[in-house]
Amino acid sequence: MLPTRNSLRWCRWVCSVVCLGSTLAGTTVALGQVLPAEAVRPARQGPSAASRRLFCVLIGGMDSDPTPEQLAGTARRDQGNSGLYRLRADLQESDVEAVYFNWNGTRAGELAHPQPPHARAIVDCLREHGRESPRDRLAVVGNSWGGHTAYEVARTLAASDRPLALDLVVFLDPSSTGRALVPPRNRPITINRSVNYYTRNRFVWGPLKIAENHDNIDLGDPSTGYLRPDGAKYQSPFDFPAHVAAEWDERIHSDIRRRLMELCE
Repeated sequence: MLPTRNSLRWCRWVCSVVCLGSTLAGTTVALGQVLPAEAVRPARQGPSAASRRLFCVLIGGMDSDPTPEQLAGTARRDQGNSGLYRLRADLQESDVEAVYFNWNGTRAGELAHPQPPHARAIVDCLREHGRESPRDRLAVVGNSWGGHTAYEVARTLAASDRPLALDLVVFLDPSSTGRALVPPRNRPITINRSVNYYTRNRFVWGPLKIAENHDNIDLGDPSTGYLRPDGAKYQSPFDFPAHVAAEWDERIHSDIRRRLMELCE
């Protein structure tokens, strides 16, 4: 029997956690204080709500580089290695300018680059778009390790002498396991709004204690509508396939699209 996508990614995840974790002893995630998000971008004047456009960066997880079929546009919706790359295509059909990065800052199909640029490449991408289209809404969606990278991007933008606010940051079952000893406990205040979809796996962040303009969505809670008897075990404390399933869940993608499109209203 050939190994499944889930089993291959689980093996790579464990190996990466062991190797990277051994180099991260004593590492914590520092938090910076900057100007309020509303103060770092100019007030939008002139264009009507209908003319507002959205620029969205999607950041995939540890082993979620799109397959050649996905890059060529020939993969089925349930086929491939990157649920966020599929979400990117859906957003583009909704007239959203969406770009994809891997968690290490490489572009789609380049995850194995020997010298990946990491968060800096994504920061530069957002800054360049901000210069060219200063009235556009800016959003970031990060899955798994991509969620950790999304946090690094926001923190870098916040700590700069030219802070840049993000209108929405979406964390999709974010994880820092193997990258930092503890996950972020707060968020850079240049994030205007955030949402965190999380399974109950022990290796992900879980809920974030953020009081304002933030939604925690427990995928393992039946009341949120994502847990089904015959579906992914989002409520399990150790179920890597459920972590992968969240990346592809059409219901989660639909809710993310709804939140993103509200930025253009």
